[in-house]
Amino acid sequence: MRSRYSELFKDISLKIDEKLKGIVGTDKAKEKLTRGAFGDITVYIDKLAEDIVISSIKKSGLKCSVLTEETGLIEMGDKLPVVIVDPIDGSLNAKRGIPYFSFSIALSEGFSTNDITVGYVQNLSNEDEYLALKGKGAYFNHSKIKTNSQGINIAAVEGFKKESDPKLITSVYGKFNKVRQMGSMALDMCYLATGAFDVFLNVVPSRIIDYAAGKIILEESGGGVYEWLNDQPFESDISKNKGGLFFALSNKRLLNEFLSMLKDLK
Repeated sequence: MRSRYSELFKDISLKIDEKLKGIVGTDKAKEKLTRGAFGDITVYIDKLAEDIVISSIKKSGLKCSVLTEETGLIEMGDKLPVVIVDPIDGSLNAKRGIPYFSFSIALSEGFSTNDITVGYVQNLSNEDEYLALKGKGAYFNHSKIKTNSQGINIAAVEGFKKESDPKLITSVYGKFNKVRQMGSMALDMCYLATGAFDVFLNVVPSRIIDYAAGKIILEESGGGVYEWLNDQPFESDISKNKGGLFFALSNKRLLNEFLSMLKDLK
C-alpha cells in the first residue's frame, strides 16, 4: 500500500508543477479567495494546487482521509490512513516569484506523527524530489541519502516575525555561523536531511501539514526531531490544532552538544 501511495504522490506533484508554470509570481497567483481551515488566507495558487490533490485522490479510488491546508479534514471512504498535505509549502515565496517553495505530502496510518509511514516533497522551483518510506530509508532524486553533518554551524529557522522576542532572535543569531529563514519548512527539513543545514529551529507553534513529510524524510535519513530544547523525540497529534515548538538535527550524535549551546534559551 505504501508504494502505491508514493507513486500517487509523485503523480500529483507532477500535475501541480505543470499547472503552476506561468502563474508563479503573477498577480493571478496572489488573488485572494477565502480563509483556509488552518486560518491563513487562501489565494489562487493554493486553491489550484489543492483541487489537483483532492481530484487525484478521488480518481485513484484509494479509501482514506485527507488533511489539507485550505479545506481541512476530508473523509474519502475511510478515516485511516490519513493523507497530510500542504499543496504549496512556501506559498508566500511562490506568490512573489521567489524560487523556494514545495509540494509536501505524507501518509499516516494513525493519528500521531509516530504513525507517518510515507513522506514526499518536491521542490517546485527546480523539480528536485525527496521520498521516505518508514523502515526503508530516504531518497533524494532516487539516490539514498544519509545525513553527514559533522558540526552545528548553519541553522535554518522558521517563525521569526516582528513580534518575536528580540532576546531569542539575538541569541539564536549569536550561536551559529549562519542563520537562514527561507520560507518553506518542508524544504528546510529536506535540506537538513542531505546535510545542507545542520539544525532546524521551529520557534512558533507548528502546523502538521508543514512538517509531516519532512519529519519522516529527515528521520529515515538518520536525523532527529526533538521537543524544544530537550532530548525527547517530538510527537504531535494529526489535526488542525497547532503543535509545540521543536528543533531538528541532521546528525543525532550532536544532540548533547546542541543542547549545551542553547541551554540559556530555556
